[in-house]
Amino acid sequence: MNILDAAHHTVRQFKGGAAALAVRMGMRSVAVLNSKVNQNTETHHLTLMEASTIMAITGDYRILQALCAEHGKVAINLPNIPECRDTALTDLVLSIGMNGGDICAQFKEMMADGRITRGEAIDMSKVIHAMHEVLAELEMQINKCVEQ
Repeated sequence: MNILDAAHHTVRQFKGGAAALAVRMGMRSVAVLNSKVNQNTETHHLTLMEASTIMAITGDYRILQALCAEHGKVAINLPNIPECRDTALTDLVLSIGMNGGDICAQFKEMMADGRITRGEAIDMSKVIHAMHEVLAELEMQINKCVEQ
């Protein structure tokens, strides 16, 4: 999905649609928001600040994910850092091991027929994304423990 499709779907699928989102964004006209996410309209364009506001209000990050995909990058959720506890670190390391097993299992299944479909690649991306989140959380907790 490209960034423009992502913006269009994010606005359209927000509860209450573009009308509800325009109000929450402080826009005077729902027509302007609709125009900004319509790929066939050349007179209105979504700004970066507006895209960021849309993501903050909707909690839908398809625009960010599409932008990252376009540039061969990924975005991961940064975790809330709990207090430094040995059991928390142990749980995280165990989660990494389990996610690593998920990646291996997913890869084995994906390669069973000797080819990779688009759907399989998407499924693998989800498993890898979960691993990135756990690794980021582990790094932050370790750094927090060192600072104390």
